[in-house]
Order: sequence, then C-alpha cells, then structure tokens
Amino acid sequence: MAHEIEDGDIGLRRNLRPVLRIGIAALLLVPGASKFITYGTSVRFFGSLGLPAPTVLVPVVGGIELVAAGMLLLDRRSWLAAFLTIPIMIVAASTAGPTWQNLGVLVGAVILIGLDNQEVIRFV
Repeated sequence: MAHEIEDGDIGLRRNLRPVLRIGIAALLLVPGASKFITYGTSVRFFGSLGLPAPTVLVPVVGGIELVAAGMLLLDRRSWLAAFLTIPIMIVAASTAGPTWQNLGVLVGAVILIGLDNQEVIRFV
C-alpha cells in the first residue's frame, strides 16, 4: 500500500513539476522583460501604487523575474527561483490587485517548492 502511494507521488512530481516550471517561467518572462523595455512607464506605475524607490525597484524586480524565469526554464535550483518569486507576487497581488497571473505564479511557486522539498532539505 505504501509503495503505491510512493509511486503516485513520484508520478505526480514527474508530470506536474515541468508544467509548473514552464508555466511560471512563461508568466515571469513578459513582465520581467517589460520592466526594462518600458522602464519609464513601469516606474510611473510602481510610483502610483505607492511603492518606495520605484526607479530602483523596477529593475530589481524585473531582474529577479528574468533570473527566476531562466532558472526555471533551465531547471536549475527551481525551488529557489520559485521562492524568489513569492514576495514579488504577494506585493503585486496586494498593491496592484490579485490577477490570475500573480496568484497563479504564487500558488504554482508554493507547489513547486513542495515538490522539490528533498532538494530544499539537502541545500539547507
């Protein structure tokens, strides 16, 4: 009985993990890149939300989003990339409002960290 549960867990991890990695990466790439392409607009938007130091925050957030997306696509420390996106998505949902994109990344990141729990334990 325990063996069946283990096999199911491995199958879930093997099938769900790549979908989450690619999905989260796709949802991070466009906004991450747009923060650099439309820097002025992004700074004004961050300022309108009342976020501090938008001229500094925009490239920092955009950089984190792009690095996390790359890590997820390359499957390198995906749990760490997911962990980095959580505070960004919490701030996005609480300031700009919850959307399917920021909530999807947030939930997906938490699930991905759970699926990678053995790698997280080894790293810590």
